[in-house]
Amino acid sequence: LTTTIAQAKNSKTPPPSSRHAIIMRLLSTKSIIYASAIISATLTTTIAQDPLTNEQLTGYGLTLAEVDIFVSSESSNDFAGLPSSGETDQLWSDATAFEHGLSNRDTTDVPYKSFTYYPYLVCNSSPGKSRNERRDEIEATFRNTPGVNASHFYPSDSPYANNDNVTCGIMRARGGTMDKVYASNPNATDWLQVQPGLPSMKMVEGMVDAIQRAMDGEITVGVVSISEEESPNGNGYITRNILGVQNILCPGVQDFEVEDVPDEDILNAVKTFVIGNEGNYVKDSSFYHYRVYGGDGEVEVHTTRMSFWADSIQAVVGGDFGNEDGSNKCLDGIIGDKFEFDLEGDNLNVFSKISYEEMETLGGELGVMDAELEQCLWFMVMGLATNPLICSLEQQHRVQTLCPDGSSDLSTCEGAGATPEEPESSGVSLLSSRVFSLTRFIFPALYWII
Repeated sequence: LTTTIAQAKNSKTPPPSSRHAIIMRLLSTKSIIYASAIISATLTTTIAQDPLTNEQLTGYGLTLAEVDIFVSSESSNDFAGLPSSGETDQLWSDATAFEHGLSNRDTTDVPYKSFTYYPYLVCNSSPGKSRNERRDEIEATFRNTPGVNASHFYPSDSPYANNDNVTCGIMRARGGTMDKVYASNPNATDWLQVQPGLPSMKMVEGMVDAIQRAMDGEITVGVVSISEEESPNGNGYITRNILGVQNILCPGVQDFEVEDVPDEDILNAVKTFVIGNEGNYVKDSSFYHYRVYGGDGEVEVHTTRMSFWADSIQAVVGGDFGNEDGSNKCLDGIIGDKFEFDLEGDNLNVFSKISYEEMETLGGELGVMDAELEQCLWFMVMGLATNPLICSLEQQHRVQTLCPDGSSDLSTCEGAGATPEEPESSGVSLLSSRVFSLTRFIFPALYWII
């Protein structure tokens, strides 16, 4: 990974200024119709037959400005705040090269084979072709590439963006696949653009702000009903509207290698990625943490938002949550024990098993302050966003039923009548004041995943 970042920093293939100017004009007119033509006309048209470096692959991806045309995500917020657009563009290129490095690294020690496949936004800007023709051209190019077979990539059936000039969709591919495709198909650079699915691209725009405001108490997602007349069975139970996040699995996660993967295997794999290996699966997959805390001690250019994410990861893996017995208060005591991972179709829901009041009590028992609890929950969010099995996330409201005293175990309620029926939405996730749970990472409007 160190080599990956160093290569990206020294890359000689950043988008030329003329291309940047054209993209800026396109953005200013809010025109998406000609986006593909601009991308196609300005990409380099020759490529060596030798294996490509990560920074060379980055040159065939999309710039931050181009991604903003197609995807309403947290990318601009995560990469905002640098003095110049040139620094921002270079930071985006570094992050993209890092992601290529992840997919191409040695994966012999991964806990789940499907983790060797990564999500990409793949665009075809061949002129004069229909959506289906462009999609078929992409798949034919991959299938006809030496060393690549049908089990090495999983395209989505539904395009993310489509118009007269461009068709984009989600694909999950095995590490090294993109290198082979470009090296063996030099003419593909005229029409094929491949952008790794960075964590910021998976988060719908505004999600981070919405969660933080709820944590700060600026958004009320508290009690909906507590009176007997309004409660489900007229028995005094509390019905609470809570904010959560919903994750969508990438293509090929549930039918990996032509097998119907058991839900339990997928859930265990996702949870292991978040809390396993003492949190290092998340840390080692985070460009933000590498940029802020990695390297040789040199202070690398990064944004305030990147520090926010990196600090949350460092707090969890750096010892702040450590117990004398070697366990981790965040990974084991909070995420591992008090959050439930559930799968409904291709929606992977992660939600709190306990109420806000119980979470406050738990924090006191564990000796975790409010600020530390927030860092633990943000670690969980980033753990889902960096997970290669997940393609997108967005916040979602759900309904939770509690005992009159705010406890979550309805079988032990005191002072209430018969246990009410569960609400239709069983995937309860919580974000009242400083506590929330997540359920959906969705690459805005895209259908991503494993």
